Amino acid sequence: MTKEQRYAITREKIKGYMEKAKTAPLNLSHNFAWQCVIAIRAPQFYSEEELTQIKKHSQLVLQETRKIPQNTVEGEVANTKKRCRPCDEVSMSYAERRTKPKTTKKVEPKKRTKPKTTRKVPKKQDKKNLALPPPILPINVKNKIKELNGTDIRYIMSKKLFASDIDEGQSRLLMPLKEDELGFLTKTEKETLDEKDENDKPVGLEVIVLDPYFRSFTMCFKKWKMTNKWVYSLIQNWKHAVRGNGFEIGQILNVWSFRVKDKLQFVLNIN
Repeated sequence: MTKEQRYAITREKIKGYMEKAKTAPLNLSHNFAWQCVIAIRAPQFYSEEELTQIKKHSQLVLQETRKIPQNTVEGEVANTKKRCRPCDEVSMSYAERRTKPKTTKKVEPKKRTKPKTTRKVPKKQDKKNLALPPPILPINVKNKIKELNGTDIRYIMSKKLFASDIDEGQSRLLMPLKEDELGFLTKTEKETLDEKDENDKPVGLEVIVLDPYFRSFTMCFKKWKMTNKWVYSLIQNWKHAVRGNGFEIGQILNVWSFRVKDKLQFVLNIN
């Protein structure tokens, strides 16, 4: 829209306003400032009487304005200064806000996390803890030991028989005993097991072995060095015990020890 067009629209509005004013009585309390402008710029729209009223009313307004105390005006100016910041401060603040936008931290909702479940890893158990409890000494074995006046009855081991245990060529029962399982031996017997003959071979202990039928065999209890560990075995006459009892591979042989007048003896029982 051009400037001339805007002026034309304004003139039309003024003309319409004055057409209404011709029929309506003069009201100085309504748009008085606007009426003063029209009276100066277009006095033809008012009668002489109306122009006189407008002039007198404008003089009264001017007088009332002059009566306002100067300190009141200064106070209003001071209050305005307090309420408002200088333009350069406003522009600077606006520039700062434009160059340094306020950043707000985005608060993410907390995720519900499942409680950690720690998987219990079973501890490695040694063979001793996994071993079955010792079998109960059969009544007939107990009575036989009592008959022989045997004392210090101890459970030694349960042994699953392998092919080497019943081989008559080897003629020995391998007894894989640990150091803490040798409580049935006396200190002197342990020292004897460590002794060697003139051929650097273990001497061993002479013991009595009772088979499941309580037949007595004289055998030798020896300590052998196999690879990196020590093993114990019953040798001499073992093949006769195997042959007489018909021991087979896979059978479980239970072994107990006892003493008759301090003489070490073993008794065998098949599960």
